[in-house]
Amino acid sequence: MKTFPKIAAVVAVAGAAVFASVLPGSADVAAQSPSLGAVRVESPAILEARGAAVRVSVTIVCPAGYPTSVNLTVTQRSGGGVATGSDYKSPVTCTGTAQTIELTPTANGEAFRRGTAFASASMYVSGPGYVTDDREIEIVR
Repeated sequence: MKTFPKIAAVVAVAGAAVFASVLPGSADVAAQSPSLGAVRVESPAILEARGAAVRVSVTIVCPAGYPTSVNLTVTQRSGGGVATGSDYKSPVTCTGTAQTIELTPTANGEAFRRGTAFASASMYVSGPGYVTDDREIEIVR
């Protein structure tokens, strides 16, 4: 029974060697293919005009020179109802580095208030496609 651990160790080492030999090829493909990029909703958001809107920072990264559009929806339970609002910015020209965009969704239904809300951002980069970010954010004054 002592041979089983030895065999398992040999198989693990051999498997790791095969896996490691594939990694350099994968890195070359990634360097040749344009990345989709990334989008992130930042927290906190700032309450505007007594809850009529919220100002939200969204950070994007996408391949330099690509045109993109950024959409944001914020939803919050407010009193006995729901506050929701959307905003978008288009076109945005990607720089290849992190860019912060300010979006200001206006409230539909109830007014926004201080507290927790749900934010959903999406970015469409012409060519590579969509990336999204969904998260809870804090709304402050």
